[in-house]
Amino acid sequence: MAKSTNKEFTTSRYLATFALATLFFIIGILIGNAITSNKLQNIKSTEENLKLEMSDFNMQAELAEFYPCNNYMLYSLGERLDELGAKIVMLENQLGKSNEFVIELKKPYSLIQIQHYLLIKKRIEKCNENYFIILFFYSNKPEYIRESEKQGYVLTYLADKYGYNRVKVYSIDEELDMGVVKALKEIYGIKTFPSTLLNEKLYVGFHDLEELEKDF
Repeated sequence: MAKSTNKEFTTSRYLATFALATLFFIIGILIGNAITSNKLQNIKSTEENLKLEMSDFNMQAELAEFYPCNNYMLYSLGERLDELGAKIVMLENQLGKSNEFVIELKKPYSLIQIQHYLLIKKRIEKCNENYFIILFFYSNKPEYIRESEKQGYVLTYLADKYGYNRVKVYSIDEELDMGVVKALKEIYGIKTFPSTLLNEKLYVGFHDLEELEKDF
């Protein structure tokens, strides 16, 4: 009788342990799903906010075309552009360079970068001002990514060193399936990455700070 009772107790203990472990496993899955759902919701919210900011930027840029020499327009749009770029880089770091959300956000962001680039070119022409305009074509393909990232660090340092009132850097992901990106690559003969266009002078491949500063 005692043996039977002990056996029943042992079986019950195993069942209880198994049930408890199963419960913890289910709770873990539920918590994980909740976190994932919340993360996706945050990403979606960020995406919507960025799209709204880009639309606002686009309207300001259209207004700026009528006032190309207005400093407020230039610097206000430049600050917004930098802020948008920082947010997209943050998302890229969180989700990965090949993430669908990131790529779709890069497309309208690239359009407003190019729009601002054209505004600056018009300002130089109409307002008798000079800037160092850098159009940076990079690639996240395995064979190009290391050199592209190195060049990006150099250009960031260059922009910080001379300030926004002298240097404008526009970074274009060459892999984006966009007509305007393809057109720019065709116009400037961009075939290798990274490629850096500094005031219409093309630097193919990686170039260090000392090489680029020779043209300043």
